[in-house]
Amino acid sequence: MKKLLSRRLILVLSLLVAIFFSFIIFELKILPLKYYIPLIIFIFTILILLYRGEKDKNNEHVIKVTVLKVIHVFISIILVITSLYAIKGSSFLNSITGGGDQTIEMDVVVLKSSPYQSLNDLTELSFGANTTIDAININKTETLIEEEIGNIEIQSFMTHDETINALKNGTIKAMVIKSVDYETLDDVEKDFKENTRILKTFEIKIPSVKANSAKVTQEPFLIFISGTDKRGPISTFALSDVNMIAAINPKTKQVLLTSIPRDYYVDIIGMDGVSGKDKLTHSAKGGINCTIDTVESLMGIKFNYYAKFNFTSFLNVVDALGGITIDVPKYDVVGRDDGVFTTKLDKYTIEPGVNNFDSKHALSFVRERKAFVQGDAIRGKNQMIMIKAIIKKCCSAAIITKLDSVIQSLENCFETNMEASDIKSLINMQIDDMSAWDVQSFRLEGDDTKRAFHLATIGDVRKVNPRGLIINEPYIESLEKAKQYIQIIMEGKEILKVKEE
Repeated sequence: MKKLLSRRLILVLSLLVAIFFSFIIFELKILPLKYYIPLIIFIFTILILLYRGEKDKNNEHVIKVTVLKVIHVFISIILVITSLYAIKGSSFLNSITGGGDQTIEMDVVVLKSSPYQSLNDLTELSFGANTTIDAININKTETLIEEEIGNIEIQSFMTHDETINALKNGTIKAMVIKSVDYETLDDVEKDFKENTRILKTFEIKIPSVKANSAKVTQEPFLIFISGTDKRGPISTFALSDVNMIAAINPKTKQVLLTSIPRDYYVDIIGMDGVSGKDKLTHSAKGGINCTIDTVESLMGIKFNYYAKFNFTSFLNVVDALGGITIDVPKYDVVGRDDGVFTTKLDKYTIEPGVNNFDSKHALSFVRERKAFVQGDAIRGKNQMIMIKAIIKKCCSAAIITKLDSVIQSLENCFETNMEASDIKSLINMQIDDMSAWDVQSFRLEGDDTKRAFHLATIGDVRKVNPRGLIINEPYIESLEKAKQYIQIIMEGKEILKVKEE
């Protein structure tokens, strides 16, 4: 026992731990040298002073020596725990950065009333697909099916409508379609999902979107932010309910978040076999790269990075932060004049003014739209308010004690093609100057009473609704103002206050 408690052994072990800690923190590269060097000197000095204070040849100060040894061991334990957390944080950054491969899910769909229960039941039977959209991935799916049941032939159709009719009248027994397209087929055929079922889903990998790297601590950069509600891996294609442009200037410490309505009627760019106008959210059928190309064309900009998150899971960050405080504006609410509304999700009653939300309340708040006279426009504003509040709290000193829980909450629900080194550089910069960030927002406006009779990724929609489907026709003035604000940020100028439309 005496050997285990030997001051020399404790010193050797504590020095090894301190060296390990020093190496980990240096490799992490989030602590500025002006803090790192004094911290390391301080740690080693304390350890040496404790060692010297533990010297007691005549056993005259046994209690003092014991206390110093306990402190010595305690400091070593703290250094070990801190090192492990640092390693965990670094591993997390590496897992969410660099941009992983995207996953396309392709469904084999049959009528619910059909007798087919497995892919093998479709051997030597007929398949069909709309090959004017995404022909490449349909061909890849054909190959995957053939690996399981032998040779097949997929009949080509020009539209989803033609493919659905062929399935209903028995010309084909199964249709092949991208999962994200299947989710929208009720727009083409009423109750289509109710009358069909997915027999099997195949996964196809495509390369990640390459970053247009910037010196993130020295020059302004643009991030496209996409938020989905699809559960499962964050890499899977899903319609984007949240579409934002983040213009960030590290010199002026300004962030401008520009929100784009999901139903914005825009030219779809970069999707295989698709040309023409459609809702922005439908561009996600071609992957996040298609949405990025579409927004770049709309705004006349070039993104440096993207950040993609599952909005439902991302709100777990709210709980990890100990809740979030939101100053809820007084909106025009359907059937009331006091601004109080009840959410469709979980039936929470929310009043105008300061509210403290946990994740369930926060999710209900950002998903609500039917309670408001302006509908989806208010939902977009509330999503912006929530993201701004989360960013501000994450940039505050409060994040230090909650960092581990925040990291855990982000796992499997966040992805970016920024490099881990870029994020570490931003953290390093923030610790170095501890400056507050000015986060402002702007929402693109349009006429959300308009209707379209043809959407690029769906085609003729008059069959499901003779009046067409609701879209949001962009206001040119709003687009131009957003471009001006973004340009101001990118030129290093300061926006005193963004004027909301």
